[in-house]
Amino acid sequence: MPKLAQIIEYRDPSGDVMAVRLPSTGDGVIEWGSQLIVREGQTALFFRDGKPMAKFDPGRYVLTTQEIPILTKFITGLVYGKGNTPFRAEVYFVATQLFRDLKWGTPEPVYIPDPVLMQIPVRSFGRFAVQVTDPAIFVPKVVGTRPEFRSGDIEDYLRSQYLVSALTDAFASLQKPFQELPRYLRELGIGVRGQLAPEFASLGLDIVEVSVNSVSTTEEIQATLNRNAAIASELAAKAQGARMLAQAGTSYQQVGMTDAMKTMAANPGATDGGVGGGGGNPMSTGVNLGLAMMMPQMMAEMMRNPQLNPAVNPAGVATVPTGTDVVAKLKQLKELLDASIISQDEFDKKKAELMAML
Repeated sequence: MPKLAQIIEYRDPSGDVMAVRLPSTGDGVIEWGSQLIVREGQTALFFRDGKPMAKFDPGRYVLTTQEIPILTKFITGLVYGKGNTPFRAEVYFVATQLFRDLKWGTPEPVYIPDPVLMQIPVRSFGRFAVQVTDPAIFVPKVVGTRPEFRSGDIEDYLRSQYLVSALTDAFASLQKPFQELPRYLRELGIGVRGQLAPEFASLGLDIVEVSVNSVSTTEEIQATLNRNAAIASELAAKAQGARMLAQAGTSYQQVGMTDAMKTMAANPGATDGGVGGGGGNPMSTGVNLGLAMMMPQMMAEMMRNPQLNPAVNPAGVATVPTGTDVVAKLKQLKELLDASIISQDEFDKKKAELMAML
């Protein structure tokens, strides 16, 4: 049976030892009068028959029943002889400082709900920090009989057993599209920590912090999301443009007709079957035919005013259009003039007629 030194202490040079046992196997012989030194960030546990019997917080202790009454019950029935009578015990030094910078991640994608794609495979990683809050639970339940227990020994267990499943639940509870998740990384960490706190407490631990550093999906899913975002942006821009055209008294159709007439005016030989304009090209012929078909529609739109169209209003009853209608028609007339579709005299005549309606 090993005999412990007169001064019982432990210093951790690495900073990652969560618990260490003295001696490493079996009980040790401790004499009365030995000194126990427990440093800040440590707790010393004396075990008897595999059960914690005495706990010492940071400080210097002389191990006698007179100096430390808590030992009286612990050593009852074990003391023999007089003077420096030894007693047997195993001592665990448990680190109670914060163990930070522990890593977690999803080795395989986890699937989360998404309002657009139903389910999305997600990979994520981050860091977490733990602290031993109850050494009397932590040592028997987690450390066991190991002579030394480091933070790396529990890191993988906590990650696979608790963190990944809690993260999946947090994603689902958040109910946000994947594209918005980067804005809620802090909320995800808080949610995971709150969910796991009771389970960590059952191990004698406190999960002090959980950080989510990154959330990503597969390249194929990301490409699909990017395309959807581009389409949505384009549709929004078109809707905004349609609203602005409506406020100006026109529409995409009318603008398109005007552009078509400008194209025809710039290429007057395109409809002559090939004379001077290359009209023999089948594609050119088809385009020009479409332009020719749109021109009557454009002119009909321009002549829809009852005063200017006897077929619509044979009695010649004057109606007063709104100022917006007149301004829109003046704009269209100007575009026809610029495209050389109507002459200056025709433009002036129709402009006078429209201005008379205001």
